[in-house]
Amino acid sequence: MSEDRSLFGKGRYPSTGPYAVLARLGFLGAGVAIVVAVLAPSSFPPHFLRSHYLEHFAAFYVAALFGLAAMPRKELRTVGAIYLVFAALLEASHLVGGAPIGPLIDNWIADMGGIAAALAPVLVERFRRRFAPLAAIPEE
Repeated sequence: MSEDRSLFGKGRYPSTGPYAVLARLGFLGAGVAIVVAVLAPSSFPPHFLRSHYLEHFAAFYVAALFGLAAMPRKELRTVGAIYLVFAALLEASHLVGGAPIGPLIDNWIADMGGIAAALAPVLVERFRRRFAPLAAIPEE
């Protein structure tokens, strides 16, 4: 009997399945893209959004989604903490070059917003799962 490798099939998804491998590649790619965007000269990375803060939000939103998919056995708090530290280290790296701290804190807040937006649906779904289905609730 072969293992079900479909994304929404029954049973556990294999760690070596194609979507698991793609999630890990996306995780690495997103991390590399963020590091390159941070370390590159300000004229290099093309701007995809009108707001600098929306770019920070979107970058960490996408990266956190890939992180959730790539690390399915890690606790949600751990994944969030990894990204918060990663964002803080990247923003702090600008201090070495003499950047003022105010805009860096604003950037980090935008990063945190993207991370929180990616983690929130998972938290809500876990909360919703704790309730019994209506059919299982006895009538009074």
